Amino acid sequence: MAEHFLTKTQIDLRQCLETGGVLTIEAYPALLEALRSHAGEEAAQLFAEPLLSRGNDQAPPSVSWYTEVQGTAQPFGRLDEAQQAALSAELSRLLRPVREMLDHADDGALVANALNISDPNDVWSVEGVPVIINWGMLPTDLPRDATARSQHYARTLGRFLPLASAPPVSEAERTAWRNRQATAARSEPQEAASGPGVGTAAGVAAGAGVAGVAAGAAVASDTSTADADIPHTTTPPPADNRRVPLWAWLPLVLLLLIAGGTLIWLLIPGNRIFPDMAADRVITDEAALATVTDVNRALEERLATLENALEGAVCVDDGTLMMPDGRTIEGLTPPDPRDASDIPGAVRPATRTAILPPDPERVQVPDSTTAQETSSLLAHIEARTAIVLSPNPDGLSLGTGFFVGPDLLVTNFHVISAPGSEGIYVTNATLGGVKEATVLKTMGPFDSTGGDFALLRVPGADQPAFTLLEPAESLRLQSVIAAGYPGDILQSDAQFQRLRQGDMAAIPELAVTDGTVSAEQNYDDRARVVVHSAPISTGNSGGPLIDMCGRLVGVNTFVKTGAMRSLNFALSSGDLTRFLADTGALPQVVTQNCSPQIQRPIAPEASAALQPEPGAPAPELPRLPALQPKSE
Repeated sequence: MAEHFLTKTQIDLRQCLETGGVLTIEAYPALLEALRSHAGEEAAQLFAEPLLSRGNDQAPPSVSWYTEVQGTAQPFGRLDEAQQAALSAELSRLLRPVREMLDHADDGALVANALNISDPNDVWSVEGVPVIINWGMLPTDLPRDATARSQHYARTLGRFLPLASAPPVSEAERTAWRNRQATAARSEPQEAASGPGVGTAAGVAAGAGVAGVAAGAAVASDTSTADADIPHTTTPPPADNRRVPLWAWLPLVLLLLIAGGTLIWLLIPGNRIFPDMAADRVITDEAALATVTDVNRALEERLATLENALEGAVCVDDGTLMMPDGRTIEGLTPPDPRDASDIPGAVRPATRTAILPPDPERVQVPDSTTAQETSSLLAHIEARTAIVLSPNPDGLSLGTGFFVGPDLLVTNFHVISAPGSEGIYVTNATLGGVKEATVLKTMGPFDSTGGDFALLRVPGADQPAFTLLEPAESLRLQSVIAAGYPGDILQSDAQFQRLRQGDMAAIPELAVTDGTVSAEQNYDDRARVVVHSAPISTGNSGGPLIDMCGRLVGVNTFVKTGAMRSLNFALSSGDLTRFLADTGALPQVVTQNCSPQIQRPIAPEASAALQPEPGAPAPELPRLPALQPKSE
């Protein structure tokens, strides 16, 4: 079994051609052996190994495709022009010996069926190596007559292995094919002996004395001898040593120029006659399995930690719940009675993997924007996070952004990319009102670029910026905060409703949720993501994911919802740094681990309303009605 998962495709079993009474894709072992024996190992690896699921009442049939080639995989339509040209040349080279196998009595039918593929983008590149999927199939709606199949073949593998007609799929077609090849083989010696006659393109070209055209005609002659399904006459043509006038070549030259221009036009991105691979395939089954595996491992570790804490937790005299490691549930050590400064309200270091995330109001972070050396984590986040609004013909696109410079704000590309956008506006509690923003740079959509970023300039803004963390160690199980403006909360926010009605001074409330990092991983080999448990939803897109030291660790981007749970994904700060590299935005980037600083809790003061005035009589207790005897 090939080791590397490539992709998975849903199929209709009616697409599949049959060889010897079984589906051609189920005859893969025989195909592999035949190709190795007659065309070589490289040609054998052209055809991806299929794993067929015939489906059931709940799921349609599908094929998972595997290859021996390791590396990044892309369909032909996603390659740039240079990559397409290189892959085309390599695929043509590898298919040439496969062409000769069509004449084999034993393996010809299997190879001919395998050369039929469903779509032009069933040719993939894996680190520059061509791999073919969906082989042995035809589109369900394609007529099975020879003309329709020949046209379809010309649009698919015919670009790399030209044939005069589609590979034969029936016994009658194969018999006719073998007869034509036998006739062609018998005619070749006679044509060679006849010299440069009218019937031999190479001879005519040589007689014409035009070197460049001669070379092209010779190649055309070789190709037609090898590939054309046109019967050759057994009678050699009469010798004719007359020169062909130059003007007679004019129609051929014009046709070649038209064909070349058409080919160049087709290679220009956006002009191809075949569609790009469906854009909604964001994640492969292999990547999905890796995500679930990492998250499950993190949840198992988290469960073990909580079980140990539950078993060993002790409530001390002052009511504080102490964990087995001697710390409080939010990661603080107990007060030191020998330290006179260690009192309620004092700021003390805490562990970064606390049992529960601490109250962001009591987490203290460095803050140069205030007179004090520190501020609360909540105030730190609120000053640097803003709501992003983009009206468009379909309504209002809503998201979140954060500042990476005094007037530079980052959000998701999909927040501001709706067609017909009528402007982009941002605001928060410290901006002093709604401000219009302009786009400086974008990267997206995610499914085709591996990124989902937009950098905006907010004229007139002078906001503090987040520091970016590119951690030297894993963030797994560390506490994080997700900040943003989720739509399901804004629906009941009176300030947001006033803002929608035109009150530019109305500022919606920022929502924050806490959680822990479940996993860090490469997502579909194109992006680095942080999977976390801080709940996010529509409207959080583009918002910051913050550690307990106030540093940005990710950009909240999307949620994967399953039957039992949802996975929250943030694009990593490292990917954001690379996106910002050529923009002039210069956020501070650090690598050191977080050492949270948390203010010790302060006991609430007794309410003055409950304290009796001096000399006042003690309040009377309410009189309760007498209890009646209860009948059994």
